[in-house]
Amino acid sequence: MAMTIATAVRRLHCEIVGSAATSERALELAVSCHPDVVMMDLHLKGALDGVETAREIVALTNAKIVFVTGTNNPADHVRMASVRPVGILLKPFRRTDLASVLKAAAQHARLDAASVSHVSPLEA
Repeated sequence: MAMTIATAVRRLHCEIVGSAATSERALELAVSCHPDVVMMDLHLKGALDGVETAREIVALTNAKIVFVTGTNNPADHVRMASVRPVGILLKPFRRTDLASVLKAAAQHARLDAASVSHVSPLEA
């Protein structure tokens, strides 16, 4: 599934800075690469699950989160929503769904960057 998503993301002319199978690697990549958008699987391996990892990434970076999951469990959706993701993609999803959520995430990232640069330019 990760390769299918990566192929679809590349076809949308988005750059992929890394892929992680574990929460530890996801955190390392987020801190070192500062991505605009993180696509997070709910059932990530490692010490933290996808929701906990996403929460940490949001706390450490300005990345926008998009969850990718196959679950319809209401409790999981409440947990994902608590991170305030830009979107939740339910597997299987269409390429148009992926395109829409990535465009929304990119727009949110640009708006946040503009707000930060206008509110408090720390480096002159």
